[in-house]
Amino acid sequence: MLLIVNVDSITGEALPYLIDGLMARGASSVHAIPAITKKGRSEYIFLIDLPKSQLEGIRSFLSIELDTLGMRAIEPEHIPFHPIRNGIVRIEFPNGEGDVINVNVKILAGTNEEILQCKAEYEDLKAALNKINRNNKHVFSFKVLKAAVELAVMSQTQVNVYGYVFNFEEPYFPTSH
Repeated sequence: MLLIVNVDSITGEALPYLIDGLMARGASSVHAIPAITKKGRSEYIFLIDLPKSQLEGIRSFLSIELDTLGMRAIEPEHIPFHPIRNGIVRIEFPNGEGDVINVNVKILAGTNEEILQCKAEYEDLKAALNKINRNNKHVFSFKVLKAAVELAVMSQTQVNVYGYVFNFEEPYFPTSH
């Protein structure tokens, strides 16, 4: 279900609180889009994606937190790209100096199950970055680490960056149904 709420009485400082509150109450995603409304007033248009079962809790939260009279609800059909598979990229430290780090990756496959696109999981990248850059030894930027992980998947070869070795473990692609 998609909720659309427009609000012209919220400050930028309140946005993170509102977004976190919506996510904690079951929203899958929240987008706050700045807009201009009548008489040149600034506002935010919220797009809130959620399961219908979470509607009452989110509705109550919004009615308390926002100065708005209502919202619009749309029940769109979600059309996912598929098949989506999960894979893992193993990161080995230079000279075996540290633990092996696993980063989970979502993979979009084509009709012949060839890899079309991938996306490394944010939380795994963040944890890997903390392990690699521990003790104030800044080796990788987030951008470089993400690129190395995704390159290992897309190239399906071993990738070496700064002595770290990135190996993609082949995902399981079941035969077509």
